[in-house]
Amino acid sequence: PLSYVSPMITSELTVTRGVPSVSLAPESIGGHISTQLGRGEFAAAGNDLNGFVGSRYSANGNLSTTAGRLVAAGENHKVSLMAEVDDGDDVSTPAGTVLPSRLHRERSDVSYAYSGAAGSVLLFAGRLDTDDTGTPALPMDIRFIDTALAGARASFEISDALQIDARLGWNDVEHLMDNFGLREAPMPMAQRQNFTTGSGVQLGISGALALRSSSLEFGVDASNAAHDATITNPNNAMFRVDNFVDVERDVASAFVEWRIDSTRGQFEVGLRAKRITADAGTVSATGMMGGMADLVAELAADFNAADRSLSWTSPDAVAKYSYLAASGTEWRLELGHKTRAPSYQELSLWLPLQATGGLADGRSYIGARQLDVERSTEIVIGFGRDVGQVALSPQVYYRRVNDYIQGVPSSNMTANMVSQMMSGQPALEFANVDAEIWGADIAVRVELADHWYLDGIASYVRGKRRDVSDNLYRLAPPNASIGITRARDGIAVTAELVGYAEQDNVSVYNAEQATAGYGLVNAMFEWRPGENLRLEARIDNLLDKTYQDYVAGINRAGGSDIPVGERLYGLERTASVGVIWSF
Repeated sequence: PLSYVSPMITSELTVTRGVPSVSLAPESIGGHISTQLGRGEFAAAGNDLNGFVGSRYSANGNLSTTAGRLVAAGENHKVSLMAEVDDGDDVSTPAGTVLPSRLHRERSDVSYAYSGAAGSVLLFAGRLDTDDTGTPALPMDIRFIDTALAGARASFEISDALQIDARLGWNDVEHLMDNFGLREAPMPMAQRQNFTTGSGVQLGISGALALRSSSLEFGVDASNAAHDATITNPNNAMFRVDNFVDVERDVASAFVEWRIDSTRGQFEVGLRAKRITADAGTVSATGMMGGMADLVAELAADFNAADRSLSWTSPDAVAKYSYLAASGTEWRLELGHKTRAPSYQELSLWLPLQATGGLADGRSYIGARQLDVERSTEIVIGFGRDVGQVALSPQVYYRRVNDYIQGVPSSNMTANMVSQMMSGQPALEFANVDAEIWGADIAVRVELADHWYLDGIASYVRGKRRDVSDNLYRLAPPNASIGITRARDGIAVTAELVGYAEQDNVSVYNAEQATAGYGLVNAMFEWRPGENLRLEARIDNLLDKTYQDYVAGINRAGGSDIPVGERLYGLERTASVGVIWSF
């Protein structure tokens, strides 16, 4: 989802540490991230025309981001126009050029908003179009993603104690990927293109009621998502795989959340009940040769004969307590029971393929219709404290996940034979296993002297299966970043050190590769010569360190300087500049 974020026109990106409140999202195991486009503000008085234009450029890959916003606003009405274009060529690492890693993306948004004494309304529509973008960790590259977006939000003050909020969203997507247009093309009979479509509707209504010494939030929401995907060969008109056909996933839920505030702390308890349904149409494949055709036909027949209309009912519950001690330390205790129903790929991938929503481990997977809901019991303990010039906020957490969904060696002999023919390895099948995840993180800021401060974060996470001896896939190694900044008279200069430990706690089931530890030095500069002008410059990987980010993925694209099957490398020393003018 974060690939839909356009950075220069995004005003907020909020990460919820700990256990997310039930009011934030229907499915939020392990955390929650929300974003907000910057559509401008209403005028304080009279009418106002304002906005910005800006551009950022990185020498590595000639990557440029150019954006602008124009807002015509009064005290009650506001019209906003925004656009951003991101464009770049293939990027370089100390180990060579990553092919293909070019990108092109365009985002536009138009909105109208009204704000009055009784409430507010926002209407918006936009597009997000991606063209020719390399994804070397996947078996295919993006040729286009054409996305239309629209929605509405409203908020009404029913009384001094009651506020009602409503939201409606809609999206429609067409998406094409192939394995021959941007990367080194395979033999004609092995060339593939995957055309997918998707559409979705999201709606929600919630209320906030102010009580004598507490508040009550309640609401209902629902979403519908539909998907289709067809794989073809441009050199063989007979070859066709209807991979996902009339696939739907619907979520309906209701929640209630009660919060008590006092001078010494806050108590919150929330409950959410969810109903998730999933359905799929009949699938088929044509144009395959010999024994492969018979095996694939058997897999399609098995899927079509199975019960394709599924449903799950599950509850979420959260309790949070914070206490402000006389010393100034705020202690936090959070408990949660969170659930997640299987995704449409985990359920409906009937043919062993790598269409797994970004697992990018190079293995072929097959879905399972009998999957159950993931159930995570979570506890978080932390505190926040300001002591003189020092502010710190550490926390520790533990999650015990029953029916965790991941791949396991498939016992489906037909799927294994097909996978062996296509990839040389047997299939992995999505299954429910038992897991646990625990860790700690900390944020700290220190005021060193006038105009000088130090800030940083550190994180440790560990995940294991409880039913067998194995680690969970793609969990980042211990890491930390710390920076020292001098800010005065509109000029800020920062030197930053980023460190990652080695990661050898890798998953055996998909032959995950270990990585070595590394450290990076970055430098940033910002100058505001006037109220409306900001100039930026930065250098990443100042010492030109050769390193591999553990979560970066394995190269799948031939013709690159990075061998196929080797983990992708991080960028070489990269200089960037930017300018933003507001008016």
